[in-house]
Amino acid sequence: MPGTPLVLPILLTFILLSGCTSLDTLRFSAEASVDAMKSSMDKRLKAQPAAGAGYVPMQQLAKNPKLPFDKAWIKQGVDWKSYGTIYIPPVNTDYLIRASWWQESIRADQMQQDVQNMATFMRTQFITAFQNDPHHRLRVVMSPEKGSLTLEMAITELVPSKVLLNVVKVAGPYGSGLAAGALERGAEAQSTVAFEARVKDTDTGQTVAMFADRQYATLRPIDLKGFTWYGNAEDIVERWAKQLVDIANRRPGEFIKPVSTFSLMPW
Repeated sequence: MPGTPLVLPILLTFILLSGCTSLDTLRFSAEASVDAMKSSMDKRLKAQPAAGAGYVPMQQLAKNPKLPFDKAWIKQGVDWKSYGTIYIPPVNTDYLIRASWWQESIRADQMQQDVQNMATFMRTQFITAFQNDPHHRLRVVMSPEKGSLTLEMAITELVPSKVLLNVVKVAGPYGSGLAAGALERGAEAQSTVAFEARVKDTDTGQTVAMFADRQYATLRPIDLKGFTWYGNAEDIVERWAKQLVDIANRRPGEFIKPVSTFSLMPW
């Protein structure tokens, strides 16, 4: 059957994630929608929220179902319409470098430079996302200005892709990367990146919003982005930048959905 090479790995992924021991125990309702199936997969494949590195007071943040990030806090009573510009300073890396886990990374000897490169990439992506916003909600300024917002961010986790393992996956049947990726997630062996952010009133220095998120690489049948050390991490950062622009443009009561944790596309 033409669809068999792709269907079998997907079924296997569901079995692995649901704890089923045989195909007989796995049942799909004929009425189940694709959206419901994706929602179930997303919940099982989602990275656990980070405990927090200390850049923001994580105990003050909570899950907001209307926002795409793991946790958020937004100050009540802020007149967001009074802000028309945003300043984005260099991304903080101190909280990541001070941690000890990265010393066991496959690229431990190059990690500090990797982190600096990712910090530069992250700042550029957020600046570009606001500059390309078709609604022009917030104009980016390159130094703090009176009446502006300041977006301060920190990278708190950065795990590179296992490039050689991802290359080996391609040698298997199309779609086998889904099952392999599911196993890796169970063992916390996936490419991962986390950030914490605070939005401040530039004039007063008062924090008016905070966000935190932790993401795995998107699970794909063939992970082309996983052929480079940080292709998946860069993909996540690009999504974060777009999501924050969406939040800036968000209407009262509007839901901003998180990006799916898996895709059938290889890029």
